[in-house]
Amino acid sequence: MSKADKPNRSKGSSAPARKAAAPGTDLERDTRKGVQSVELAFSILRVMEAAERALAVKEIAGRLEMPPSKVHHYLVSLVRSGVLQQNSAGAYDLGPFALHLGLSALRRLDPIARSNAAAEALRDKTGEAVFVAVWGSHGPTIVRYFEGFQPVTVEVRAGLVLPVVSSATGRVFLAWGHESQLAPILGREQGVSKSEIKKIRAATRADGLGRVEGNLLPRIAALSVPVFDRDKRLALTVTALGWIGEFNVDLDGPVALALQKTARRLSSELGYVAR
Repeated sequence: MSKADKPNRSKGSSAPARKAAAPGTDLERDTRKGVQSVELAFSILRVMEAAERALAVKEIAGRLEMPPSKVHHYLVSLVRSGVLQQNSAGAYDLGPFALHLGLSALRRLDPIARSNAAAEALRDKTGEAVFVAVWGSHGPTIVRYFEGFQPVTVEVRAGLVLPVVSSATGRVFLAWGHESQLAPILGREQGVSKSEIKKIRAATRADGLGRVEGNLLPRIAALSVPVFDRDKRLALTVTALGWIGEFNVDLDGPVALALQKTARRLSSELGYVAR
């Protein structure tokens, strides 16, 4: 190489600076050393995952604010690997390997383990008692309980079955559960009319969570949120409870907002996509 052909670098300069990451990607936020080409490929995959249809090269490039020619090189490799596929119109969509990868991840999910960790973190954040419940053979059943920083002196333990109508947890199952499961349980709960059940179900759906104050236990208030799976079915509930007057039951209060944030994150981790 002749002297004229050598790169013009100032004395003591290092390798050329890396180009700025595509806006909105993790590259902007994570300064750890990594393989930029892999990260850029995944930024393309995130665009495809969020899209509800196949996208042309220009559309993908526009969403990433990258040159179409550069995006095209990545698309070629992603199609070869089976992560993406190209239709007859030339647009790109998720490919068969993306499907297999997603299904493999879902098979490895342990909803209870994930919800237990989230419930404990919620207890640590709010200080309130928190438990996780699923639908069992006899109705809403607690599977894990985390004592609050201010203990609630009531019998709440793993294995305890809760009523559907008078508990915050039960009301979540009433609102979003399967009627075939609910019918025999509701038939055994006395003193509640069909019109009252209908009213409670509608209110719970409108609020987005179950809420009670002294309905089940005197002096005890509770809020409960639904967690959905990839099939948009109710998978489990996360419930917080405390003393009436001390426990904030407002829909826009800190406990309700923290519960809803936890439920959204868990639902997302279980494959639920809100449309």
